[in-house]
Amino acid sequence: MDLAVSDFRRTFSLTGLWLHLGWADLSRRYRRTYLGPLWHTLTMAIFIGCMGVIWAAVLKVQFRDYALHLTPSLIGWSLISSIFIEGAVLFLNARQVVLTINVPLPVLTMGLMWRLVLTHLHHLLLMVALIVFLRIEITREMFLLVPGIALVYLNGLWMTSLIGMICLRFRDLQMIVTIGMQIAQFVTPVFWPVSFISPNLEWVVRYNPLFHLLELIRNPLVGDAPTIENWIWCMVMLFVGSTVTFIAYAAVRNRMAYWY
Repeated sequence: MDLAVSDFRRTFSLTGLWLHLGWADLSRRYRRTYLGPLWHTLTMAIFIGCMGVIWAAVLKVQFRDYALHLTPSLIGWSLISSIFIEGAVLFLNARQVVLTINVPLPVLTMGLMWRLVLTHLHHLLLMVALIVFLRIEITREMFLLVPGIALVYLNGLWMTSLIGMICLRFRDLQMIVTIGMQIAQFVTPVFWPVSFISPNLEWVVRYNPLFHLLELIRNPLVGDAPTIENWIWCMVMLFVGSTVTFIAYAAVRNRMAYWY
């Protein structure tokens, strides 16, 4: 337990290192490209344009209204899904670092989350374009995006760490996580509004933790405040998840190198 506490203390003292790791990984991925992470943003813009027209017709709603739902939904979901998918390979891809450098493993988690935030902040340009194009009024509730993203980020720290440790030990779970997020994308109200679900299936949304994380990002982007229930769910997840992850890390930190 003391060694785990020491690792987290060292991680906070090595802020420059994990900031560099996240930035270097981002630069490496998009080296010699003109748009860099904006390629993801451009892809999402094309997807919204194409799917927005089709799904708006299927759901029998105006394209403007559906675009206001789909755009912030995909912005939030892209970050949430990346937390799970990237977290599954966090320690698997860091084999050389773990086996050759004496660095606290939480540094890798901090570096990953820093890279994900840098990448997905570019997607906010889509919302800016939508606000300008549709002449959406700027409201005070939009500034709740800052604490919303911060809470999603903090939850992402324990999620990536816990998923990364489990997938390092049991390799088949990496594919299960990927498939699970594909299914969750359709179970969670990303492509469809919450109001469209029948009352007897409301529990699918209400007890879906991914929905509450999504609402912290989506609601402020459209000028609405997340509900108290959203905040409570995410704060409870943060406390319980962080506690479980710390206990798990303290139990397996000395064995993780042998799992490669």
